[in-house]
Amino acid sequence: MNITDVLSEHAHNRTEHPAIEDGERIVTYGELDGLVDAAAANLHAAGIEPGDTIAILLDDSADHLIILCALAQVGAVLFSLNSNASKVELENSIASVPVKAVISLGPRLSDDGLLWLRAKDICQPAARPFDGKSAGNDDPLMLNQSSGTTGAPKSFLHSHAAMLDWMARNIEVQGWSREERFLCLSAMRFSDCRNISLCILRFGATVVIQRCRTMDELAVFVRGKHISYLKLTPSHMASMLEYAAGKEILFPDLRAMVVASAPVTHLQRLAARERLTPSFCEQLGSNETGPLVFGNPADQDAYPDAVGRIVEGVEAQIVDDEGRPLPAGEVGQVRFRGAGYPTHYIDDPQASARAFRGGWFYPGDLAALNEEGYLFFKGRADDIINNAGAKFYPIEVETALLEHPDVNEAAVFGWPHARVGEVAVACVVVNPETSEKNLQTFCRQRIAGYKVPHYIEILAEFPRNAMGKISKLEIKKIIERTLAERQAKR
Repeated sequence: MNITDVLSEHAHNRTEHPAIEDGERIVTYGELDGLVDAAAANLHAAGIEPGDTIAILLDDSADHLIILCALAQVGAVLFSLNSNASKVELENSIASVPVKAVISLGPRLSDDGLLWLRAKDICQPAARPFDGKSAGNDDPLMLNQSSGTTGAPKSFLHSHAAMLDWMARNIEVQGWSREERFLCLSAMRFSDCRNISLCILRFGATVVIQRCRTMDELAVFVRGKHISYLKLTPSHMASMLEYAAGKEILFPDLRAMVVASAPVTHLQRLAARERLTPSFCEQLGSNETGPLVFGNPADQDAYPDAVGRIVEGVEAQIVDDEGRPLPAGEVGQVRFRGAGYPTHYIDDPQASARAFRGGWFYPGDLAALNEEGYLFFKGRADDIINNAGAKFYPIEVETALLEHPDVNEAAVFGWPHARVGEVAVACVVVNPETSEKNLQTFCRQRIAGYKVPHYIEILAEFPRNAMGKISKLEIKKIIERTLAERQAKR
């Protein structure tokens, strides 16, 4: 089996049902099977063989999805590039893995000896049908990377079998129907959007591609296109909440709005359910594993401090530093086990030894689990702050900051201090702008004095990595520069 083997079945059973809607272009399932076969034939004719790693440098489009499916069919390994990256960054990404060819919209970027293929040529009618060997269950499908939130991303492979397991878990968790109309606000170069789009096509529902430039356009688009399932990040959610202030509920007819990539506070959830949609859900997972935790409105009301419940097909444990399971309710390192997880990072034995142990995946997070399977996220294991022996988690301070009506995003870190060992420092995105002193006073009313940020940096926006996640590494550099400047002025 491979992830595209059901397309011919959909072509027969769902012939006129839209598979992809890209502006005025509508690709039905009856058309998609033939388009993927033609693209696979063209790739095969260009010399692409099973096991070849192919870098993809494309904007979101129907052709992008068709090419992804065609590469999967011929057995190539997909490696998505960031189309917003600089020429040097792209060259470094391509050089970091054994790429055979690059598929892009335009001409080659450099004389690197690689095969450069244009998307429009791949998507032309083929001289003959694809007659190569299709990928099998255990063949590699994607070269993915970890999110890189706290450092350089690490590479790992997913097979067709692993992706099929990932897709099965998603379908079970999300409760999709064949009439689902999916819109993701992240780009397809990000693994979550790309993988769910492929999952939707395998399931037989509809992927809708949007190019909205403003919140006004997006609001009209979602309602006008009858989007039923909307996937977004906390940053998207913050922008939507700001836009929706004082308006009627923005998307009353959505079946599900799912925020992923980072936990949100319960106050943010309640605001989303009041201003955006009553069907607001939260999901926590990783690029390595896919969905791990899911919380719907009923889950949120049952345990406001929890992210949600561990999803079906995933086993979770909270353990101490020696790997011994802890009782329900105690905080420790969380580890996960499930079908299709990678077993190591490529060419990084040290990171592999930390993350993959005894059949478990250790994401490096601290959490607690109750007896009903709800997960209470506490932060990164190496982010705990020790202030004169009193230990606390950054998420406690972030939650307090996010309760302020002007704060859209917050990130908190421990920082060295000569007298007490460590103090909390924070970085926030606010609208409208407020002062550091105002935020510190606000925090003192909600958390213990030793947890109040010693310093707060106010930014217009947070730096983000190639995966679209907040780059805490870059934020720390900003804080370090500012504190050094303050020290120099004394």
